[in-house]
Amino acid sequence: MIVYADILIVLNLIVDYLLLKGVSVLIRENPKIWRLVISVLIGAVSSLYIFVPQVSLLFEGVYKIFICIIMSVFAFGYGSMKHFLKSSILLFLITCSYAGCMMAVWYIFKPYGMVVNNGVVYFGISPLVLIGVTVVSYFLFLFLYKIFGRTSKTAAECKIELFADGKQECFCGILDTGNSVEDIFGNSEIIIADKQVLEHLFGEIDVGKNKKLQNRYRVVPCSTVSGSDMLEAFRCDRAKIISGQQEKIINKPVVAVSKTPINDRYMAVLNPKILE
Repeated sequence: MIVYADILIVLNLIVDYLLLKGVSVLIRENPKIWRLVISVLIGAVSSLYIFVPQVSLLFEGVYKIFICIIMSVFAFGYGSMKHFLKSSILLFLITCSYAGCMMAVWYIFKPYGMVVNNGVVYFGISPLVLIGVTVVSYFLFLFLYKIFGRTSKTAAECKIELFADGKQECFCGILDTGNSVEDIFGNSEIIIADKQVLEHLFGEIDVGKNKKLQNRYRVVPCSTVSGSDMLEAFRCDRAKIISGQQEKIINKPVVAVSKTPINDRYMAVLNPKILE
């Protein structure tokens, strides 16, 4: 059977785009279009691997992992080792899942004109059929994700703006259901942040050296895996929390200082109830 390179590339452009969008949903990122374009082009061109003479399964596996890594870096950036591994592994797993679905279509419906070489699948069927199957699979994935996403309550990123003494500090945070720290008096919303956030906002945060902070100083009790603890905290004038389409203004929030660095991608942890 004749395999047409132009059809192969066009179909893979569409498939790879939808696969990358699936990963972006899982990691809650919205990459810039130019990143997606470059990544999709790399994936589409890599499909020409089908024309290479048969190779070993080991080489085939290494090649697929390499392409997923390159596509992931171009689409979502490197960020950190954790972010890099997460996006690369998810892309690889989703790609393998999609390939499995296409193989299932082959075994169930026996479409005429299928070619498999070096792990690359080519269907000599109408491009509309393949595109249709891909689009349906993508929307089925989104449907299932929304259903299970509601019950799993995974952490979501948000943007935080803190205001105090005429100064403003902007940074990224995460809404984590595992964080249940609340004001025992019920008067304030509590944000746990890296020390440097408050240092950028107030300068020196040692109340013994910075007397101006004494009226803002608080102590927040919290529970950890090792037992109870106390966190130093400071009352700010105002905070704006933005998560997706939600936005909330909080007056006089208390910002507690985390005793360990939170993450290199975000600098604060909030209780999701803060947006209710």
